[in-house]
Amino acid sequence: MAEPAPETPLENNLPLQPTLRDMVMLEAPVAVKVSPGGHRVAINVITTNWKENRYETVCHVHDLVIGASYPLNRTGSAQQMEWVDGSTLALLKQGWGAGAKAQVYLYEGLTGEGWAVTDHKSGVEWFKPFAGGFLYRARHPERDENKPRADLYGKYTHVEQEDSPSALYYVGLEELRQYQAQMRAATEDEAKALVAPVIELSRLLEERLAIRDVIPSPAGDAVYVNTWKREDLVYLRDTGAYRIRLDARAALAEHMRREKAKKADKKEAGDANAAEDASDDKEDLSYLGQITRLQLPRAASVVAVAPDGRSLAVAYQGRDDKMYTYFDLWLIDAQAALDAADPAAFLGAMRNISAAVDQELLTITWVESGLYTTCPEGTRLQALRLGLDGQAVRLELGEVFPVLNWQALDVTTTGQIVLIGANAQAVAEVYWAEPTGDGTRYQVQQLTRFGRAVENWELGTVETVRWTSRDGTQIEGVLRKPRDFDPTHRYPLVFVVHGGPTGVSTETLLSGEDRAYYPAVQFANKGVLVLKPNYRGSIGRGQAFTELNVNNLGIGDLWDLESAIDALAALGWVDVEHVGCMGWSQGGYISAFAGLHSEAFRAVSVGAGVSDWYTYHISNDIPDFTVDYLSGSPFHNRELYNRTAPISRLAAAHTPMLIQHGTEDRRVPLSNAMELYRGLKAMDVPVELFVFPGMGHPITKPRENHAVMHQNLAWFSHYLLGEALELE
Repeated sequence: MAEPAPETPLENNLPLQPTLRDMVMLEAPVAVKVSPGGHRVAINVITTNWKENRYETVCHVHDLVIGASYPLNRTGSAQQMEWVDGSTLALLKQGWGAGAKAQVYLYEGLTGEGWAVTDHKSGVEWFKPFAGGFLYRARHPERDENKPRADLYGKYTHVEQEDSPSALYYVGLEELRQYQAQMRAATEDEAKALVAPVIELSRLLEERLAIRDVIPSPAGDAVYVNTWKREDLVYLRDTGAYRIRLDARAALAEHMRREKAKKADKKEAGDANAAEDASDDKEDLSYLGQITRLQLPRAASVVAVAPDGRSLAVAYQGRDDKMYTYFDLWLIDAQAALDAADPAAFLGAMRNISAAVDQELLTITWVESGLYTTCPEGTRLQALRLGLDGQAVRLELGEVFPVLNWQALDVTTTGQIVLIGANAQAVAEVYWAEPTGDGTRYQVQQLTRFGRAVENWELGTVETVRWTSRDGTQIEGVLRKPRDFDPTHRYPLVFVVHGGPTGVSTETLLSGEDRAYYPAVQFANKGVLVLKPNYRGSIGRGQAFTELNVNNLGIGDLWDLESAIDALAALGWVDVEHVGCMGWSQGGYISAFAGLHSEAFRAVSVGAGVSDWYTYHISNDIPDFTVDYLSGSPFHNRELYNRTAPISRLAAAHTPMLIQHGTEDRRVPLSNAMELYRGLKAMDVPVELFVFPGMGHPITKPRENHAVMHQNLAWFSHYLLGEALELE
């Protein structure tokens, strides 16, 4: 794993300046899981297959006893990993053949190619070990295809009214072994009588709901299911939660008995192809388990279950359910949750244990040693242990901090931590952390050596800087300087603005956007300063700061950017005549706003950005975003929508603009890019639009990421450095 890069001769002992392709080809850890007992760590590593133009994820197993790692899956791409026991790991793995779907594979003894324990027609979306088998979420094939309707009426979508095809299944491992052995030995007729050991637990739901996530009880006797009314994100707050209490093995045995009896009856009647006599409406499904709807408050969800199964952790926004409002973590006794007659009673039985943490909680892990979470604090991420009494303890992890990734930290039952960590001097690595003394300080051991690939690269230096915005608000960001930075020299400056707006730029040597979207390293090596501002609305500075852009989108953001230019210019570091701005998603919107509402920028780049809030509101998949951030619907009052829209200043446009967008983007639909492009063309402003076929909101293929990086480097090298414009 992460073997050292081949040695490259260095001229005059100077470091290597990496190419854009070098950046795209870098390997990085993206997820970690520690085995029961804490002797092994599973690490998912993203790799680049340039030939096939795809990213692939390889699961590596690191043995802590012998200090060695090896790759587990030789084919396919690992999307999720779960330990069954100390020597058995399961992967949700995507193959690459025509029509291949993600399935669950079991690696017993951590060797071989893995045993396929699912063969679901539409592929598996999520899984978890449970009661001698696996729970898994997938789309119900018949409901997904809706063939009867298609045969009559063809294909169409009833917008925001389609029932969800999502379903929850359980498969028993020992039963599956027996079934597969019987299938191998059976004749064709005998095989027809066999029943696959899979049950659909979601048949217990009162209606066809979208299954958001599933939280199995560690006690193995219950499953908690969070749902939305439908899959469309307009139902984001229309949530439900259910507890299914079951004996999974007994339910499976009864299901198989019933199905065998049905098949025998049909065979005897000579009607083997007849439809099932009993529908879900008529059939007694109580053998599958007992389902109870929990009366959670609106938009709340169960996020963790205590190790003994007796308490639940609930994520709930106590103040309001706006998109910018942090949720708190609340505890409730499991029996009290069942007994609560309505949301008010449920809320009355909960107690808030994260009120002292005024930050966005990113991960939740509940083990015997406590509740662990991560959250941003400024430009770093912190690991915390939450006490059941509401006390939050910061965990001291030395010089590293977790990366911004919900799969970047895992905890053993006794409190050892495995994490993907980074800092301003080191790329993301996997670390093992042992608690010492009072349990707040950890002795940290590095397990991986991904940094070897970049140890001879010139990456510049990274540091946190702070300044005061126009309205007195303190803003901070991450500044990358050339290695030979001279404080007496004035440099060109480019902003790289993160998305969200509830995102954050962290003080790390290399981020994901540095490797796939914006060539910060290459700019630094050309003598350009790169500033990633945590503008108002970013997380990491508390709830009040996150709300500073409400009804102030673009306007306050621009104050933060322009004041950064002033602050760096006052230090004598920036040539104010050569400033650019780029960003993706909300960062693209801010870049477009800056290019059209400010005189401070020589050129901008808009990645998947909003051009007009009205256009955005009527075409995106989260229309509540604008309702929350702009205090209402544009059909009632469009004034604020217009004032905060980039295109509202189109008549005065003159800043050259590069636009990049995916054709299948539903979060910020392509209409935004087209509107901006047509408007700038009409104003005779230099503009280039690059559209990426098949790409949604993110760009997810290596060559296309390479193109995004190349276009941005060429654009700003031309407008800030005077180089020839070579976009292709």
